[in-house]
Amino acid sequence: MSNRVFHALRAAALTFAVALSATSASAQNWPSQPIKFLVGFPAGGASDVMARLVAQKLGERLGVTVVIDNRPGAAGTLAASLAVQAPADGYTLLLGSPTAITLAPSTLAGKITYDPAKDLVPVSKVAHYPLFLVARNEFGIKSAAQFVAKAKAEPGKINFGSFGIVTSGGLAVEEVKIKAGVDVLHVPYNGSARALQALFGGEIDIMFDTAITALPNMRSGKLVGLGVASLKRSPLAPDMPPVADAIPGFEADSWNGLMVKAGTPKAIVDRLQTEVAALVRDPEVVKKFATLGAVPVGNNAAEFAAFLREETERYTKLVKAANIKVE
Repeated sequence: MSNRVFHALRAAALTFAVALSATSASAQNWPSQPIKFLVGFPAGGASDVMARLVAQKLGERLGVTVVIDNRPGAAGTLAASLAVQAPADGYTLLLGSPTAITLAPSTLAGKITYDPAKDLVPVSKVAHYPLFLVARNEFGIKSAAQFVAKAKAEPGKINFGSFGIVTSGGLAVEEVKIKAGVDVLHVPYNGSARALQALFGGEIDIMFDTAITALPNMRSGKLVGLGVASLKRSPLAPDMPPVADAIPGFEADSWNGLMVKAGTPKAIVDRLQTEVAALVRDPEVVKKFATLGAVPVGNNAAEFAAFLREETERYTKLVKAANIKVE
């Protein structure tokens, strides 16, 4: 080896060592300034309210201010793209959601500027939101099994609403069609509020709704609850059987999780995960989450990453099978 090559390699090694040392020192001093929390939803919604509660509790535990930065738009992908553009220093967090993380690779392929699996690091799933299958009273059914039977007896005659084609509720309709082998008319609306209004008005017969609005309407008798869209019963409605009892293997829900830019020091990711796991067990957080129709999770980074891989794969197959195309 020539002296020139030797000295070049030695200089490169020294540079790498200095950079590694600086990164380590930075991680040890973290956090030393306010943290930005990107939320891809408008202020006032359930996810925003949840994010503000998490930001408050996280800030208290870390000893710094965590500032909410609402960046609604493009199904949550705007906030995700901003997180990817930020420095990988732990001072920019992202509230991840299905539309921007596990749905985007298949529904928005070629339209997003980031790869969720490569450009973002999962920290912890904060909470999940079980969906409930609800029907208008006049529809005349009381269970998911009765729905399947009616749909098979009356192909093409049931109007099945959703709050958007490329949302958890919309894809749940397509999954029902495939797994139950039924022919229903999928009627997507722009948002859950509009879909719910259509259900009350008789424009549609049935839909998947989030717990925050489904549960009060079921309890008041305004809507009939047919089942929860999870493999197991939900603690939010323990007496409600899973739709999977009538449609084996069926599962559909939504979630929010904490993510950071790829390259963020592992020490920072680990610290964030530890704090999230602790704060979601706070009685105040548990109580508030319940009012939002959310169930606290707080799993570790590896578990969250495995979940994201599995859901991305499931949605990719579903989008292809249902031939869903986003213009």
